This record gives sequence, structure tokens and C-alpha cells, in this order.
Amino acid sequence: MVVTTIIVALITAVFGPIAVAWAKNKFRPNEKTYPLEDAINVNAIIDDQLESMMVEMEADRIWVSQFHNGGHFYPTGKSIQKFSIFYEKTTPGTLPSQHTFQNIPCSLFAKSLAELNREGEISVPSFDGECYGLRSVAEAHGSESFYLIALEDLNGKFTGTLAISYNEEYKFNKEDWIYIRQKAGVIGTLLDNYLNTPK
Repeated sequence: MVVTTIIVALITAVFGPIAVAWAKNKFRPNEKTYPLEDAINVNAIIDDQLESMMVEMEADRIWVSQFHNGGHFYPTGKSIQKFSIFYEKTTPGTLPSQHTFQNIPCSLFAKSLAELNREGEISVPSFDGECYGLRSVAEAHGSESFYLIALEDLNGKFTGTLAISYNEEYKFNKEDWIYIRQKAGVIGTLLDNYLNTPK
């Protein structure tokens, strides 16, 4: 009797979810998603993530850029790789940079993107030393410290960047790095799920 009960429970636990999934696909195979609603929802979640990061990190600017196809080269038709800032949060009095960084050819930031692709992170606590070609950008936007971390999809592909900047010099400590790496993982996963959701 006990053995029969265990077998029935096991069959129900294993085959129950399979049957439910099969029924959903059988009776609602062409259920449509709504791209605008999906975009609004993921944008709100990422905005909340950036807002909480601003508070936690006491940063002056946080933004997320993503790579995209920006047209084609003549005459081969090879895709031009570009990036744009899609999300940005700033403190009052800090000038936004999103409008400046739209459809930017990756070739203009060859050194910093190569470093991010290779190491996954860039740390510029001050612009006295190595700054990976970012000094002019930082100076134009009033940044004294600058941190970049690569965003990756679930397959480990470099898909964008998470940037944090300060109007005064600020050096990340160990806890800052742990926190920002976790947030980069969350944002990278959110974007990957959104971009790979069927239309």
C-alpha cells in the first residue's frame, strides 16, 4: 500500500508538470506576446536596478550601453558594429551623457572595448594613470572616477557595458566590486532574456 502511494506520488510529480506544459502548447500554441508591453516591463525593472545602484554606490552617473548593428560597410555589406546608451541615471546637477552616445562606432573606443572584452572590467579611480582612452570622455562629462564592467549574455558573449562614474575621485573597495558584479549579472540576464524572447 505504501509503495503504491509513493509510486502514484512520483508519477504525479514527474508527469503532472509535463502534462500541463503539453496542454498549454496544445491549446494555446500561437499565443502572442506584446513587444511594447515586454519592453516597458523590462525597462522598468532595469531602471529600478540602476536606481538602487545609484543609492548603494553613491554614484553620480550610472548607465547601460548595448552593442547593435549600425548599418553596413560599402561595398561588402559587412555589418558596422556600434553601441548606444539605452539606460542612464544621474544625480541632480550631473549632466546626462545618453544623448551624446548614440550609434557610436566601436572603433572610436578600441582600447577600452578591447580591455573590457579581455578582462571584463575597467577601473579608473583617477585619471592620473592608465585610463584606456577614456580621459576626454570623462573630462567632457565632469567625471573624476570611472568604472566599466562588461555585460554578458547567458552564453558568455560580450553584449554591452555597465558604467559607473563619480564627479569626485572614488576608489572601489572589495564590497563595491562584489556588489557591482552581481548587478551586472542581473542586468545582463534581464537583457538576454528580453532580447531572446520570441516575438
